[in-house]
Amino acid sequence: MSGGRSAGIVLAAGGSRRMGSPKQLLPVAGRPLLETVVAAACASQLDEVVVVLGANAEAIRDAVDWGRARVVVNAEHEQGMSTSLHAGIRALDASVERCAVILGDQPDVTPALIDRLLAAQEQSGLPASALSFDGLLHPPVVMRRELWPDLLALRGDVGCRQVIRARPELVAAVPANAPSHHPVDIDTPEDFAKLSSRGAGTERPT
Repeated sequence: MSGGRSAGIVLAAGGSRRMGSPKQLLPVAGRPLLETVVAAACASQLDEVVVVLGANAEAIRDAVDWGRARVVVNAEHEQGMSTSLHAGIRALDASVERCAVILGDQPDVTPALIDRLLAAQEQSGLPASALSFDGLLHPPVVMRRELWPDLLALRGDVGCRQVIRARPELVAAVPANAPSHHPVDIDTPEDFAKLSSRGAGTERPT
């Protein structure tokens, strides 16, 4: 990639209140859910990967193979997703020109999808790119440094969706290949049951 150094920020600090147990450790294809996401980020063309933990940080740290990723802990995670996004951005090296924000509960995100988003942002000349389906922009999201102040201005339990949906003219939309290829957030036991019933990893976006 020639668009400057790129870093991934994997957001995984939530307390999994709707799940009832740490969803980061749910078994997916024989390993923890979060590990599948981190492995995809590490196998992509991202130059570095930062994972933001918060609730249950020690248990998660001990249970996951981090590959080349490094972990930071957001002590303010109870104040919402925005604080984890801030912690991830502040952990990046000054040489990083753009970040890919990846949710830690989307096991269908692949290295190929992350690389498509990086390429789309660079080739479009726009400062951001995001996955597009159902008429809306969704994470993962790539954002150049010029948009980071917008992320750092967020407060509460909101993330990059709020920024990209408010300013879609700045975003290169990357369409999902098919309706079955929409990365699903695993938030509830019902979500996990659906994932398990179809077989994790059997419908992965590229």
